[in-house]
Amino acid sequence: MKGRDKLFFNLLTFLILVVVILVGVKTNEADKQIKRWQADIVRRQERGYHDPQLKETVDKLEADLRARLSEQFAVAGDPLDLTRVIRTKKFLKKIGMETAETENKMRLSATIVGKSGTQAVVKYRGRSQMVSVGEKLGGYRVSYIGKNKVTIVRGNETLTLTTEKAPDSIAELERLFGPYGENKPKVTVKEIPAEDL
Repeated sequence: MKGRDKLFFNLLTFLILVVVILVGVKTNEADKQIKRWQADIVRRQERGYHDPQLKETVDKLEADLRARLSEQFAVAGDPLDLTRVIRTKKFLKKIGMETAETENKMRLSATIVGKSGTQAVVKYRGRSQMVSVGEKLGGYRVSYIGKNKVTIVRGNETLTLTTEKAPDSIAELERLFGPYGENKPKVTVKEIPAEDL
């Protein structure tokens, strides 16, 4: 039995020695490969050589960023204006808009004269818009703004808007004083001499 045990021990020792040698050789080869890669990376960095695919990707991303930063966001109309889509009387009444003024009719609410020039407040499609001479409104160009009067032009068509009361104001006046103003209170003006004061 001693001979078999000795043989088994020698075989096991030989196998362990072979495994240790193989692991050492493979570790040495891997270490050399890692050193070659590190030296190659250092050489590329010293020469300024980079990965061409990475350089192309970075250049493309930078060009996209420059293009996005140069873009200007502008819309012609208010994208949140629901009155362009929802036109039911119930909805318009709920948000406090007159149905008569949501149509394409333009109504001059007021004209404003200031240091920067004359401007007009025009109610169009349920919204009050302030315009100056030369600006566009509903396909028309504002050509003249005077006292209580605005002229707008589109091609050969010329429209003149004069200051009008809002439909809700007219309806309230008719409710208070009748459709023709027959219930208006009579106002008398008396002149009082200054010496009586």
